[in-house]
Formats: sequence, structure tokens, C-alpha cells
Amino acid sequence: MQLYRAVPRSGFDPGRQHKRHPGARLPANVPYFVDNLWEFTCPNDRPSRRYAVYASPTPELALAGGSGVNRHEEGFIACRVECLRPPKTFQCSVSDARGHPDLTFLRQAIQERFAGRTPLAFETRLALAPVFLPGMARLELAKAMKQNATLRDFVDMLASTVTLWTDTPDLASGELFFEIEEDNAYRLHPL
Repeated sequence: MQLYRAVPRSGFDPGRQHKRHPGARLPANVPYFVDNLWEFTCPNDRPSRRYAVYASPTPELALAGGSGVNRHEEGFIACRVECLRPPKTFQCSVSDARGHPDLTFLRQAIQERFAGRTPLAFETRLALAPVFLPGMARLELAKAMKQNATLRDFVDMLASTVTLWTDTPDLASGELFFEIEEDNAYRLHPL
């Protein structure tokens, strides 16, 4: 599978070897609770979205996605990605994660779970809070669940709703992402 990225023309260095970023990324285009559930349910053979590099299956889609809203494609250059060794890669069923059905399914599952109830007690809301915190790591959430049956039940219910990792990818336009391990790197070749 060929990967393409679009990067700003200004400052582009074709000789640069890109390494793994040392820190985790918070999501800009999906709610924290969805990001936390995707991270919690991520199979070990799949890349973590928090450490991922985003790509596209075509140069045109890379330019469209890289430039984003209110940014012009002329300021970007499409590149072919070349990794030292094949990274963990995943392709989504949608062109952008913000359009993934899990966002709707998970919101609906939460609404249905608490539909018709009077406002939840503070203690219950506090027990469920870890799901909604920015950047909860899988192990952090698992630890919190061990100590909290209300949270465990809630996360188990929501995790069963997640489809991201089992969807059929859209090979023509699905968002791609890959994770560079510490001993790997990639270069960008302008087209």
C-alpha cells in the first residue's frame, strides 16, 4: 500500500528523516471520549492514533486533507512516504475520522444509557469521568476500571459499540495512518 502526505512547502526538507514523535497527540477532530475508546479497543497489531502519522491513498487526497479548512493547497506539497521498514498501518472506512460512524454510535449509546433519568448523581458522574478525560491511556483506563465497577460496566458497554477497528476500509479514499516505532523512520519524496 502506497502512502502519501501533504506538508507545507515552506520549510520542506526533502533530506529530512522523520522519526517517532516522543509524545502522544490529543485529537483535534474527534471528542476525547471517542479517542479514549478507540485507544482502549485498539488491537495490538494496529497503530495507535495518538502516535500516528496521517496519510492518504492518493496525492490528491493528501493535498485536500493536508491543507484542511481555510488553507490553500498551493501552500502544500504532496509527497510519497518511504519508511525504512514497513510500519503498523491502518486504513479507515471514511476519508476523515471526524466522519466515522462511531462518533454517532457512541453518543447514541451514552444517550440511551441515561435516557429518561433524572440528573445523574455527582458520584456517578465522577465515576464515569475517566472516559471523558483528555488522553486517557489504555492502562490508565484499565486501572481505573478495576477500582470502579460503574466505570467498568460503562466502558465495556461503549467498547462493544466501537467499529473503527473492524470496519471494511475504503481503499480508494479512506484515511490512512501509520505508527513509526523507535527504530524506524520515514522520508518524504515530493511528487
